[in-house]
Amino acid sequence: MKKLSCRVLVVGGGPAGATACRELNRLGINNILLEKNLNFTKPCGGGLMMSAFSEFNIPKSLIHKKINKIEIISPTLKRAMVDIKDYPLTIVNRYEFDRKLRKLAREGGTTIIEAKAYNIDLKNSPIVFAKSKNMEFEIHAQYIIAADGVNSTLRKKALNETPTRTITRYMNIENRDIDSCQFWFGSDISPKHYSWIFPHHNRINIGLACDNEKQITEYFHNFLKKSGLKSNNRAKGYYIPQWSSKRVVYFKKNIFFVGDSASMVLPFTYEGIYYAMKSASIAVNAISKNEPSLYQKEWERLYLKKFKFLRLLQRLFLSNDYFSERLVQLYQKKSFQKSVITYWMGEKEPTDTIYTIWKFIKVIFKY
Repeated sequence: MKKLSCRVLVVGGGPAGATACRELNRLGINNILLEKNLNFTKPCGGGLMMSAFSEFNIPKSLIHKKINKIEIISPTLKRAMVDIKDYPLTIVNRYEFDRKLRKLAREGGTTIIEAKAYNIDLKNSPIVFAKSKNMEFEIHAQYIIAADGVNSTLRKKALNETPTRTITRYMNIENRDIDSCQFWFGSDISPKHYSWIFPHHNRINIGLACDNEKQITEYFHNFLKKSGLKSNNRAKGYYIPQWSSKRVVYFKKNIFFVGDSASMVLPFTYEGIYYAMKSASIAVNAISKNEPSLYQKEWERLYLKKFKFLRLLQRLFLSNDYFSERLVQLYQKKSFQKSVITYWMGEKEPTDTIYTIWKFIKVIFKY
């Protein structure tokens, strides 16, 4: 067994882990990155707000497509087109994106090891045990950043639990293209969640989220039929985090939980890449000051209100088809679109939670 040591061990080489390493390098903090499979491609729509590229100094050459509009489809197929050209959404290829971020981390000084973390000793300072094809590792660190995703091994070993999550079913359809990201609502295709059709380089990605694993195949077939899409490709499934204010674990036993390992995916939209990178950056700032409690304080200052607000709206608008229809009617109003977009981009607070709910109630009674 090879013994190693570092100030910070980062487990997981996705956007959160790679961003953590880049930030640590910038601050001159010694670090090692463990990634179990450097050729893994995470199933993901690949959506990332344009502003993230300048915020995290990411090469814009990684952008496969720029999206200037979002289309929202109600259970009865009514549509609302939302113009987001002032705040475009980008689509990235996750394999290329993750690989590039790791390359930048390595160039900055990170030692990258392709090995799977399988156990952890937390009696004194953390020790992580990992295994590659040819070697076992015992890695000692002052702090660990758990960026190992929705199936987080570190969370299982340290807390005896997995991140809160739900199942999805997805499929890529080659040689098809659209110029918008589509969000479909309906209890027949994705009750209490949404189905999607997203563009990629030379294909579209379609999928849905569902709390009922036994019925997900039926919902997916319904969605194919409803959207008019056909393919002989085999549908696949994976878990995505579901944020809950009752289940967030920020820091415990010298481990910082970031990104998917802490279920830090924005409710309603399921936007995860940006918030994974931000959580990693905030955790590194806490490490640099040797004040772990700063991580939770800063994350909650920046995002807790937003996550709670979006979670509330998800529960309201996606609770049944009637409310989902009203949601699309709201999105047909340009003033509502503008308010939502600027809030989504973090440029302003919601007018007020009570006021927003009141507008929702007025729309219900009006129709």
